[in-house]
Amino acid sequence: MGNRSKVKTRKGQLIHTFGTGAMQVNKNGISMITCGLDHWFEDDEGAELSGVGKFIRTDKRLQKKLKVESFRVPPDFKVTENGLSRKVPIPAKRFPLWRVCSNTRCQKLQKGANEANDESKSFCNSCGAPTYQSRFITICAEGHIDDFPWFDWLNYHSGGQCCESDGCHLKLEGTGSSSVSSIRVRCIHCNKSASLKGIFYYGADDSGKPESAFSKASISCKSNRPWLGETGSSICSSPLKAALRQSTNVYFSKTHSSIYIPQKLEGISSLIAEAYSQLSDSQKAMIQGAADNDTKALLLSMALNEEYSPNNVKLFIEQDCDVSDLVELTEEEFRYEERNFFLNKTTSEELSSKPQNINDYKDWFRELFAEVSLIDKLTITQAMYGFDRLTPSNRKSIDEYKSMLWVDETKISTWLPAVQNHGEGIYIEFNADKINKWAEEYATCNAYKYLNEKKEENAFLDSFGPLTPQFLLIHSFSHILINRLIHESGYSSAALRERIYVSTQAETCMYGVLIYTASGDSEGSLGGLVRLGKAGKLETTITSALKDASWCSSDPICFETGHSGGQGPNGLNLAACHNCLLLPETSCEVFNSLLDRMTINGELLGIRGYFDTGSSN
Repeated sequence: MGNRSKVKTRKGQLIHTFGTGAMQVNKNGISMITCGLDHWFEDDEGAELSGVGKFIRTDKRLQKKLKVESFRVPPDFKVTENGLSRKVPIPAKRFPLWRVCSNTRCQKLQKGANEANDESKSFCNSCGAPTYQSRFITICAEGHIDDFPWFDWLNYHSGGQCCESDGCHLKLEGTGSSSVSSIRVRCIHCNKSASLKGIFYYGADDSGKPESAFSKASISCKSNRPWLGETGSSICSSPLKAALRQSTNVYFSKTHSSIYIPQKLEGISSLIAEAYSQLSDSQKAMIQGAADNDTKALLLSMALNEEYSPNNVKLFIEQDCDVSDLVELTEEEFRYEERNFFLNKTTSEELSSKPQNINDYKDWFRELFAEVSLIDKLTITQAMYGFDRLTPSNRKSIDEYKSMLWVDETKISTWLPAVQNHGEGIYIEFNADKINKWAEEYATCNAYKYLNEKKEENAFLDSFGPLTPQFLLIHSFSHILINRLIHESGYSSAALRERIYVSTQAETCMYGVLIYTASGDSEGSLGGLVRLGKAGKLETTITSALKDASWCSSDPICFETGHSGGQGPNGLNLAACHNCLLLPETSCEVFNSLLDRMTINGELLGIRGYFDTGSSN
């Protein structure tokens, strides 16, 4: 075997863009698919790491939500154990396997075999020219992925079944064309050919069931899961769809995030927790790196000068890791817990919140907002539990998604990949009476009613609950505030993120937004964001943001198009475009959807925005 193919990937990318089942291309142009979690913590010789403890992260509430024992940060490429350096690469396989000859006079198609990790160049077995991986693949809504079915497509469209993979050889024609309809696949032996025209068709039949160019040609999905080493042993009922291997619809990571909130500890456990928080970062890292709880307890007891016995320390550690006592929470209840911690002074290693005196802020600000809390330090955990292909959805259960990540499905409750970062933030809560009164008026807007219908048609937004005017306003406000904060805080636009806290239920009523960053130093804060949340500065920042949002460089097209039929993917935005409200995808919770600048200031359309009155200096 030649040299193994390598590609450098950040740990955060293994949770989002390039996680299990996703493809990426290395510097030599080789496309690879990230393998399942079964072998993530094995070295390049296949031996499992003994000290995985230092990669384990905990967040009891998120563990309960995702039904998992722990989280693990993806391993470093090189890990030192017992004084020896071991390479621990995340396993990946070459995909797709079909290759095309680069010689325009040849363009023969050939399928690779057992070259998943080989960096060696591949050459055409006819003319000797270098080959490149085919750009065409097939995917289905169940998450399967496969090479393009060249023989099946040719046989159906050429009116015969004589072409077989054993005795025939294929070639492509017209690959230099910009139109896929000009590309043909031809059998060298039979001289039969078929155009690739229509391969991207995906729609619905007369009964409303999904269909594709392949289902119409009686070509079924074979349930192929190459990232798990499975070639497919059953027929999938979901229709295949052709895709370019680098298309955005090939992979949609499924993630959940949580703000770490301190757990209530009683008696000696609280004393140990306080003492542990006083240790240095190096001491904490050594303790967390221990392989088991007994070793952790011994090291922690020694670090505390044996003030507490290893047995008592072990009880503290096990209590911290036990999630069985937690109640199953809805998403609204989950966030309501976080919001309550923000609005109460909290000082801990993971979370430090300082509610501000609202009377210190200007009169107009107090009319519109009810609470402000400065979060000096927060810890956010983002965990990946599965993925979708074709379109994002919420049709599967969490366990069904987790089973897509493992060959051995008995391990789906053991751990999930996650990243845990520290940052700072500003929590702002709107005046409940004022926002509810405004919402009653805005709810009569025809564009809002239309947007609500569009939202119900897109299943991937189901997890965000019903769309309310309050959500639309706070989400839009979040975007204009982030766009302004990047000019004043010192953080880039991709470094700032939002977390929306909206619920109209009486038990969990809240109308707030957290603007935070997970790009701070190891102590959790650079201070540039929290500083802008103080009285006298936050009002100025918001006033500037409102002025920025009062006019878009694409107006009147932006607000007229948005309110006459929607804009953006699937028409899920009203007055919102790249020139005014949209943010980097990592910054927005809702995929840059469900936005309307007219909720902020609607005078251009005769709509009363929330800030149309009371926002003067």
